[in-house]
Amino acid sequence: MTTLVVAAGGGGDAITGSMLAAPLGLSEPPVVMTYSWDRLMIDPVPGPRNAGDFRGLGQLAPHVWEVLASATKTAPGLSSLPRLAADLPSRLLLLDPSWGAVGMAVQVRAAATCFVADDLALIDVGGDILTDGADPGLRSPLADQLALAACLRTGLPARLVVTAPGIDGELPVATVLTRLDQLDAHELPSMDSQDLADARKVFAWHPSESSGLLAAAAAGRRGRVEVRDAGDQVELTDLTATLFSVDVTAATEVTPARWLVGTRSLGEADRILREKVGISELVYETEKAHRLSNQDARIPTQSDLLPIDELARQARDRGADYVSMRRLAELLGARTLDTFAALSALLGDERPNHYEPSLYRV
Repeated sequence: MTTLVVAAGGGGDAITGSMLAAPLGLSEPPVVMTYSWDRLMIDPVPGPRNAGDFRGLGQLAPHVWEVLASATKTAPGLSSLPRLAADLPSRLLLLDPSWGAVGMAVQVRAAATCFVADDLALIDVGGDILTDGADPGLRSPLADQLALAACLRTGLPARLVVTAPGIDGELPVATVLTRLDQLDAHELPSMDSQDLADARKVFAWHPSESSGLLAAAAAGRRGRVEVRDAGDQVELTDLTATLFSVDVTAATEVTPARWLVGTRSLGEADRILREKVGISELVYETEKAHRLSNQDARIPTQSDLLPIDELARQARDRGADYVSMRRLAELLGARTLDTFAALSALLGDERPNHYEPSLYRV
């Protein structure tokens, strides 16, 4: 039996998806289908990248594009996928949302046929995919809900796999657990350090916060973490590395995905969510990109070590055990992949007792 993994939110979920072999009972790393839809720290151009934005994708079949390590971007914007293709054990396929859930379903079905997959596993780190659309704190539902709608539309056997409830700071842990209970979720084997061993090095250059914290929890880290630029705190517990499985049909019926199943463009899906939920992820990203456009990224240097020590002290005074590397990078202005990697290298050399990929111990 072969399972095609679909990453609900793009790059970060793709990292976790590539590590699901053991929990899903597979004998080798799964094939992972994913958006090229990176956070603005990676890609300063809002919205996702489509197949036409790349040169050097592998055309495996009609509607099936493999992201190769040698692939390059030809249009404005950046993508972490070629580098992830080089660093992760899984093969990565591009999921292009240009034609909405209808077009995405065609791509997913074609990929399942190409790789003789019996079923689909849609992975979401954090659980905000289970929103009812009215949850306070919800910021970015479009990618998740489109992926859920597309998986349903394929007609293939499909399950939604949720891990690290509440780790992304959108839906509270209790809310995610309540939704899982209402959907009669069942537990899969939890992720452990061995499952994520191949991914740990990725977080030295990739700033995915949610997947990075999941990897830290799987490696045994426990405690409170300050995250994002706002400094919210999340908790790493035994629950963080737990995997829950839910039927995709059941999940679609109670989430905004039910309104997106027939969409034929990304713009249509965004418009429907704006009308139904009051949130436009594309508008949000565009406005944030505009705010960041006049803030130059800076390369961290030795002169930043004392400010980092002070930031750590302040976080400790607020009850935190760690600060996420993404939060440190945003506070220091290291807002690109290269400057984030430079910060990781600096702390690995100068603060080795505090730094590890994705976390800084305070």
